[in-house]
Amino acid sequence: MPPILKKIIAVLILLVVLNAGFVWYGQASFDATFQQLAKAFADNNATLPRRTALPAPVARYLEQSALSDHPYRTLVLEFEGTFRKKPESHPMPMRALSLLRPTPDMLRAERLRANAVVTFNALESYHAARAKLEALLFGIVSTGEFRSEAFARSELARILAYGLFNPALLPCACIDYREADKHHIEATIRDGNLTATVRFVLNDTGDIVAVESDDRVRPRKGELLPARWRLDILSFGNQDGLRMPVEAEESWITEGGTFTFARYRITSAKRL
Repeated sequence: MPPILKKIIAVLILLVVLNAGFVWYGQASFDATFQQLAKAFADNNATLPRRTALPAPVARYLEQSALSDHPYRTLVLEFEGTFRKKPESHPMPMRALSLLRPTPDMLRAERLRANAVVTFNALESYHAARAKLEALLFGIVSTGEFRSEAFARSELARILAYGLFNPALLPCACIDYREADKHHIEATIRDGNLTATVRFVLNDTGDIVAVESDDRVRPRKGELLPARWRLDILSFGNQDGLRMPVEAEESWITEGGTFTFARYRITSAKRL
């Protein structure tokens, strides 16, 4: 073998080893950060006043969830699926871990695999009307951060929509419900001076099958642009005693049509 070829092969092997170590260290560091935040999230728990009167479809949804027999103060959900940044983008494998409570709070960690080598992590948090998202290449190198009132409102709307996974949130006195028409119930959640609104979509039998919101924002070229968002429930199942959505997809609704950017399933749920 020519000496130059040996050198090239040696350099390539060294780069692969260094990259593997870089990825391992980055993921370990990211996991440690999330575990620290998760402990604080679970330890500093609270319960808000409950609403006794609810619209019939919401009350029925709660009854079907079996929440009364399986209460919790924190719910840990694991997601697995795919994510696309743009309509023309190739779907990236996605894994996520979300912590939710019967209050307007959320902690979420995501891992996206762009290819066999490149991975991205995202850490999202919402508490006390403040939200933050940080994207990290290999779990170390920051590639972007969002932290604004518009982003906080967007995350608050998402938390309310995720009440379908987190039924203990739905009777919170911080949520006002209004029956808009036969197929929509409007819900507005308040957290301090911040509010966000979603519409629960009902089928012909009055069951909740989707959620829409105009209060979400979509990252585009480093900016946050207002966008209409929709969560569709594809199937239900039982997780740790609770009946909840186990397959879902999320989409942006634009003038050009509907762009489904995430499809996933709940692989596990744990009540704490």
